[in-house]
Amino acid sequence: MTKTVVLYTCAHAEPHISNERFSWLGQFLHELKPDYVVDLGDGPDLKSLNSFDTKKPEALVAQSYEADVDCYNDAQERIRWQFKKHKVKRPRFYGFEGNHEHRIKRAIEHDPRMEGDKHGISFKHLNTDRWFDEYHEYENSAPAIYNYDGVDYAHFVGSGNYGRPLSGDYHASNLLKKRMRSTSVGHSHKRNIFFKDDTNSIGLVAGCFKGGPESWAGQANEEWAKGLWVKHNLEDGYYDPQWVSMETLKKEYG
Repeated sequence: MTKTVVLYTCAHAEPHISNERFSWLGQFLHELKPDYVVDLGDGPDLKSLNSFDTKKPEALVAQSYEADVDCYNDAQERIRWQFKKHKVKRPRFYGFEGNHEHRIKRAIEHDPRMEGDKHGISFKHLNTDRWFDEYHEYENSAPAIYNYDGVDYAHFVGSGNYGRPLSGDYHASNLLKKRMRSTSVGHSHKRNIFFKDDTNSIGLVAGCFKGGPESWAGQANEEWAKGLWVKHNLEDGYYDPQWVSMETLKKEYG
C-alpha cells in the first residue's frame, strides 16, 4: 500500500522570529492528512547555547535558554493543534536530532554543572517523547540514520571516516552513491533532488523551514529553499515528490 508522507527540516525556531509558519504547517497537515510526518532536526535554533558569540556581548544579551526552549515547544504545539482542536487522529510523527538539538548535550559535556531538569539545561526540555511517536537521537556522536518504507532518513549523512556532512553541487546524487538506496537529509538548508529510475531510488536534500535570514550566512541566505516536501505514492523507497514553498503556505493559510 502506498503512503503519503510530509518531510521538513531545519525550522530553527527562535524567540525573535514569529512561529506563525508552524500554524500554517499544522493547517496544511490537517487538510492533507498524511500517513506520517518526518522532522529531520534542527527544530530549535538554541542560539543561547551556540559557541560562536562568546566574543560578541551585543549578540549574547538577547539570548535566553528558557525562551529558546519555550519557542520550540510552542512551535511543536502549533503543528499539532488542528488535530487536537478538531478531535481527530493525527498522523504519526518521526523526529531526528540535529546538530542544533545536540547543542544541549555538548554544553553539558563541556560543563556538567549546567545539567538539571528543573534549574539547569536538559534534553528533556524539548519534550521529544510528547511530540514524536519515534525520535532518533545521535548515535556515536553523529546523526542517526533510520529507514521508513524504503527511505533512509538522517539530519545529514557523513562523508569519510571523520563524519563531516556530505555536501556539494551533486549532494543528492552523492547520497545515492553513498547509501545505494533512497535517502533524504536536511542540514544544508539547500534543496536538491536526484532520480535514479533504474534502481527506483531518489536522493533528496530537503531545504529548510526557517522563518528568516541568518546574519552570519551572508550571501548563502539566497541559496536556501524554504518550504517542505510531500512524498506521494511512497512505496519501497520510490515516490512522487512535491515541493510546497513557504510562500505557498503563507498565501493559503497566512
